Amino acid sequence: MNEYSIKYFSTGEFAALCNVHKKTLFHYDDIDLFKPEKVMDNGYRYYSTYQLEVFNVIYTLKDLGMPLKEIKEFMDKRTPQNVVELFTYETNEIEKEINRLKRKQEIIFNKIKVINKAKNITDKIFIEKQDEDYIILTSPIDKSKYPYDTDTYMSHLDYCYSNDLYIGYPVGSIKTIEDLKSENPYDYSYYYTKVNKNSVDENVIIKPEGTYVVGYLKGYYENTPTIYNKILKYINENNLTIIGYAYEDVLLDEVTVKNINEYVIKVSIQVM
Repeated sequence: MNEYSIKYFSTGEFAALCNVHKKTLFHYDDIDLFKPEKVMDNGYRYYSTYQLEVFNVIYTLKDLGMPLKEIKEFMDKRTPQNVVELFTYETNEIEKEINRLKRKQEIIFNKIKVINKAKNITDKIFIEKQDEDYIILTSPIDKSKYPYDTDTYMSHLDYCYSNDLYIGYPVGSIKTIEDLKSENPYDYSYYYTKVNKNSVDENVIIKPEGTYVVGYLKGYYENTPTIYNKILKYINENNLTIIGYAYEDVLLDEVTVKNINEYVIKVSIQVM
């Protein structure tokens, strides 16, 4: 190719084309990563149009987090096969990052959804048709550890986080029919967390769709017996039969409010 047909750019012009600072080009020259095609006797550096693509590869690799030292080693020994292997690796890493960000987005979306549910609560007890949910239960709670079975609770959290099951929903509590009949109003059988319906974990079960009697408590956990009493009274007065668990969902907690009296807890008991 005739040299006079090649377009050359000064350091400032080439930096502007690549949307970087001139100091970046000076640094890359100093470490022998990317050198100008021509250096004049007066020290002026000039880059050619043919170097644009090479620089873009370097800057793309840098943007992907590859250290400059590794980029230099790659550029010095690059072959078609090396390029394919590197780009395949980086594609997989990008896919992992996309999945990580999607999961973070899902967590934030679900937190917003839970908070918004607390905006229109009522002090009335009512019947609600609920869709099925996918949840993961703890092992049975040790009821002797009042008010919380901390070991079971923390073990559950650790399991959810380490297996990527956590998607933004607070840990809830479950009462069985036997718990509802217990003289101890603070008897619970399980903690649980709502998970993605696509979860393949063997411990995931389905909270059944159906008819639930629902009530909201505004206040701290120690006041939950009051809402259970109201719900059970409603069930008896309307000749309904309890056929499933009572699910206790926390809508507002210490994450969203400063005053514990502003907590919002939703209790749902399956009936027919």
